[in-house]
Amino acid sequence: MWTTWHVKEHLPWILDTFRPDLVIYDAGVDPHLKDDLGKLNLTDQGLFDRDYWVMDYMVKRGYPCSTVIGGGYSKDIDELALRHSIVHRAATKVSQL
Repeated sequence: MWTTWHVKEHLPWILDTFRPDLVIYDAGVDPHLKDDLGKLNLTDQGLFDRDYWVMDYMVKRGYPCSTVIGGGYSKDIDELALRHSIVHRAATKVSQL
């Protein structure tokens, strides 16, 4: 199953190989375990941990990073909106360091 570990394993190599001028991070929520399409195993905390790690890593490596929300195929709009807000909470935490 997909986990945040996959991001931690591959992102350093991608950055070292391509050395982008700007990173646009698509913080998709379809990996959520309750998503109607993705059906992967991330919880709300798992999404937060992933988003926080990615953005914190970018800041520490000196890469400008912009993020957008994406994905999410739940029929419960309130749950979906909360999942999309996770990236904003993670970005706030990164910016407070």
